Amino acid sequence: MFSYSGLTVEQVTRLRNEFGIYALDTGRICVAALNQNNIHVVTQAILQVI
Repeated sequence: MFSYSGLTVEQVTRLRNEFGIYALDTGRICVAALNQNNIHVVTQAILQVI
């Protein structure tokens, strides 16, 4: 299950390069992969790139 995050290509590239978090270039993120162990890391990384 994917969700459109609204992130730009540049922001997605930063997530990938700086944090090892992968999303589609369109900003779509697989929310099915989020869980209690990684949600905090992912949200903090998104905050850093927006």
